[in-house]
Amino acid sequence: MKKYLLAFALLFSMGASFAATRGDEHLKGYIDDSMCAGSATPMCTEATRATCAAKCIKGGAKAVLVVDGKVYKIANQKSVSKFAGKNVTVDGKVTDDTIEITKVTEIKS
Repeated sequence: MKKYLLAFALLFSMGASFAATRGDEHLKGYIDDSMCAGSATPMCTEATRATCAAKCIKGGAKAVLVVDGKVYKIANQKSVSKFAGKNVTVDGKVTDDTIEITKVTEIKS
């Protein structure tokens, strides 16, 4: 009985670790700053988002990726600073609510 319990515990812990790390993903969203992205009330319009996000990031806020209302922290901030406020597609490794971006491309409208 103890063997089965040990095996179950091992499989359960492995499954939990795989669930937390989803691996490489391709996401479409926009780069915002951590102060505005977390706000329930929009701080700026889509037209002013680039200027606002760039200003807040320069002032010390962290860049984040917003995808369909979900906010992802960005592990490698330097990779996205020039895309502040812009619509982008990104490739990267998602772990919980953080993404380490390997590729970022601006979506031209």
